[in-house]
Amino acid sequence: MDKKSLINPMELAYAPITAYEFAVLKDDVAVEKALEDASLYVIGQRPVMTFENIVADPKDYVLSFEIHKKGKKEVLKCTLPLIQKSAGSKDTDTISIGFNYLDKEDKNQTQPLNNVRGFTLHNQIGDTKEFLLWFSPEKLLQNWWKNNIECEIIGDYRMFLEYKVHYVGKATKQSIIKRLTGHSTLQDILSLETPVTDLQLPANEITILCFKFGDNLQIQSFGPESDIKSMAASLRGDNYPDQEKVFLDAEKALIKAMEPDYNKELFKNYPKSKDGLYDDNYDAILYTFLDPIKLIYNQGEIDGGLWQFGGDSITVLDNEKFELLKYK
Repeated sequence: MDKKSLINPMELAYAPITAYEFAVLKDDVAVEKALEDASLYVIGQRPVMTFENIVADPKDYVLSFEIHKKGKKEVLKCTLPLIQKSAGSKDTDTISIGFNYLDKEDKNQTQPLNNVRGFTLHNQIGDTKEFLLWFSPEKLLQNWWKNNIECEIIGDYRMFLEYKVHYVGKATKQSIIKRLTGHSTLQDILSLETPVTDLQLPANEITILCFKFGDNLQIQSFGPESDIKSMAASLRGDNYPDQEKVFLDAEKALIKAMEPDYNKELFKNYPKSKDGLYDDNYDAILYTFLDPIKLIYNQGEIDGGLWQFGGDSITVLDNEKFELLKYK
């Protein structure tokens, strides 16, 4: 008897960005390119995160700092070399640093610097600055766990990647950036949600997580009655579903699993659907997250991992049974 399964690992196409950062970055060409393969997004919320106790060491040419999450006592202690070979910088380069303070009135130039929402690294060539990298706390963490930068980080970084889920959406007919620009539900969340952090704007807490698929894996086994044409089609990938169709199915699976407060349609009948994977008759469909994030919802939480089977999975069995399987 033929059997087929589809494993769909989802990963962040870009670091989680706050609504404030989205307003700044939405016209950035590099961000647009990074998100071109992303069609699924989660709007969540977490306390404000900042860089604190920042000290530049000219001798060792490193930047030392802490990452704080407002209202939490735990911190991450970080040491970032200013020369980052992945950014094309060389040992002979002169690196300048620009800081973006959470409070625009805070322009403290005396080390240690505090209350910083982000910073940029430039290669200083005479009077010209050549942009190299920019970091928010989450962008630094994502680049670190993906080994895109050299950085020493001490502490439980996973607790800095926890998000209360408000909404799950898709953008299959247009880019995520265009979809979210003027997005009515995003505006509702910014208007209606109470800040977790005292005296802070919701735009500094409401966070957008954009996902793309990693390497989707279709596993198919064949029984004695299988014909050669079906086997050959499977090997060629002819029977693999369209990626847009998988995104549409994934949106329904995530919404049914988490029932976010701002989603009006909760897809109670999923896996049954007209535009998902129901008609493909898979024996098993799995959705997992390839990043060490935690998505928190009213009834529980979903933990991501750092490899394909290293986190929780939303699972559909025999085109009928729906459940969240916990990794631990």
